[in-house]
Amino acid sequence: MTPEFDTEAWRELRDRKMMEWTGDINVIWFIRQFGDVCEVFDDLIDKDKPVTDADIARVLFVVLTELPLNPFFDKYKHQLIPIIVTGINAWLDANKLEKGSQNDRVFAYVLRDWYAEIMAYCVYLCRGRDYMQSVSMEVRGFFTHHETLEQYREMLP
Repeated sequence: MTPEFDTEAWRELRDRKMMEWTGDINVIWFIRQFGDVCEVFDDLIDKDKPVTDADIARVLFVVLTELPLNPFFDKYKHQLIPIIVTGINAWLDANKLEKGSQNDRVFAYVLRDWYAEIMAYCVYLCRGRDYMQSVSMEVRGFFTHHETLEQYREMLP
């Protein structure tokens, strides 16, 4: 099951926007594959969506062969890996905070959308600080404004 906003039209728009923001097709492949890996692991942990053997095999190939061979990732891996590490940690913390107080759940809502930071950082690497700052709110809004805090709270147990 994909979220309501995640349509073919949205994906085409996402790819056009990423090309506009970065000018690098390899960033698009990196973000798409990174997102796919994150979704599969999230589904494995949350157990809220089925994960097939094909999903696991695809992610195995991506993580061990395709991402390391991506020219953008290869060039910037030393800058990207620390952001990925903090993102994984934010995601793990968000999963714990979802089980806490109402205040904890607000922090979980924010932390789970950490992934927008990696897109902003990719823009920075490709186009520099000034351009990143000029599109930062557009990037953040595009990737995170599909679900309100209220909608998120309603889906929590």
